[in-house]
Amino acid sequence: MAFLKYEDVLLKVAGESIFAQQASINVNTSLQPVRLIDGTVHRYAPTNGARGTLSFSHYLTGSIASFLDVTGVAETSTNGSFGGLTFNNAYLRSMQFQVQPYAPILVESSFDFYGSFSSNISSSYDPELAKDKYSHSIKSFVAGTPSNMNHTLSFNYSVQAARNPVYLAGETTPTRVTKEATNIQMSIQGDNIGGNINDGGTEANLKCSIFDINDSTALQHFHCSGRISQQELNVDQQGYLIGGISVTQAHQ
Repeated sequence: MAFLKYEDVLLKVAGESIFAQQASINVNTSLQPVRLIDGTVHRYAPTNGARGTLSFSHYLTGSIASFLDVTGVAETSTNGSFGGLTFNNAYLRSMQFQVQPYAPILVESSFDFYGSFSSNISSSYDPELAKDKYSHSIKSFVAGTPSNMNHTLSFNYSVQAARNPVYLAGETTPTRVTKEATNIQMSIQGDNIGGNINDGGTEANLKCSIFDINDSTALQHFHCSGRISQQELNVDQQGYLIGGISVTQAHQ
């Protein structure tokens, strides 16, 4: 078949079309050669089930979908399709975004899924993907303590969950995929680094609000309440001294 253009490759997760700027999907198998006594390869045997990864970047056009909320999703799986290829047994692993001056905000998400693709590559388009609101840095901001982290230049937000599949004897797909060690991390760059951190880490409570460029109502709020785990100062030739802090929260 002919090469498909970007606009004809539809991504859907949990039945919802995603306004993606970029997307990729892959599947890997874990194989080990079985050798005879003379060293020749008799065959290849799987050492684990097939495991794939779906990663995509998309614009926030409203409140973040529940299936992309790492802190809120349970151990239940979801499904979806990409360019006509369907996948099942998908579990959200991470979500992150970066806010920089005068730039749209792209949310990057990653799923693990178990088993292989099904169906065939085909073109599809969803006219409902045209939206009126897009996440942008013009009005988005971060607030909270430490309050002396003034004149914020940029900030990053990320949340990750460890996923571990549990297989039963005779099964090729996991009966359960656990959700463990969910951690939130936020970093801020500005003209100060606040007070010096101590051995136990300085307490920090941050809230970032993401807005559309033409709206006064936030699309979504994100929180990080934990400890400052890193401070830094950087300067470049003909530039300015820029401070940075990183805050880590053990959510689960």
